[in-house]
Amino acid sequence: MKKILLCPPTFYDIEYEINPWMHLENKVDKEKVTEEYRQLWAAYESLGAKVLEINPVKGLPDMVYAANLGFPLGNKFALSNFRYPQRREEAKYAKAFFEKSGFDIVTLPDGVYFEGQGDLLTTNGKYFLGWGKRSSRQAKDVLSRKLGIKFIDFELIDPYFYHLDMSLGPLNKETVLMKPESFTQEGMAKIKKEFKNVIEVTKEDNEFMACNLVVVDKSVVIGQGISGKLKKNIEECGFKVVQVPMGEYRKGGGSIKCLTLEFY
Repeated sequence: MKKILLCPPTFYDIEYEINPWMHLENKVDKEKVTEEYRQLWAAYESLGAKVLEINPVKGLPDMVYAANLGFPLGNKFALSNFRYPQRREEAKYAKAFFEKSGFDIVTLPDGVYFEGQGDLLTTNGKYFLGWGKRSSRQAKDVLSRKLGIKFIDFELIDPYFYHLDMSLGPLNKETVLMKPESFTQEGMAKIKKEFKNVIEVTKEDNEFMACNLVVVDKSVVIGQGISGKLKKNIEECGFKVVQVPMGEYRKGGGSIKCLTLEFY
């Protein structure tokens, strides 16, 4: 059974601007975001996933993007070291939650930034690390040593898609959704080497953060609004597409995967 962690949007709002999606005047509709959260939870439950919650904290509005809290692997939890001061306090609550859950906490040195599953993705025993906008390049060596794994790393070059999970959405060992403009030529070559089937996501679908997805068995949970063509491309790979509205969460710069911390 797939296990995931979510954080309720009790205190979620746009209280500062640390990415290009955020605008202080574009406030969150509390009723709508509560319904979006309810639908996401319901989608996961309907697919047989076990949903856990971490308590939200007043003054930490971006804690809803639970994927950024760190990376659980076996009995270890690699704790995030956030680049922006506005989010750093989130790590304290993530540390407490995972310690209470029995995990050994892995930390990074000061000044070596790492933003959890926002920049660290895995599928079929391969680990993909993004750096350049939020996480530091040096995080690769530190995490490789402390977690005992090797990474395929990518420099991220689009400020609007500042985490790897916004530009790379692995479906399985053969197929991946990818936003080409986020990667260097070297990065593109790595992606095409690692995946037999690369689905390049259009500008229109990127407005809905289409790469920011979660796979549960043979279903792909993705933000509502993607094109019929992309939906068909995913279905032709043998997946059911489950769309969930994410308009309020996109105001803060995130969608399905940003909200979802997966256990491995």
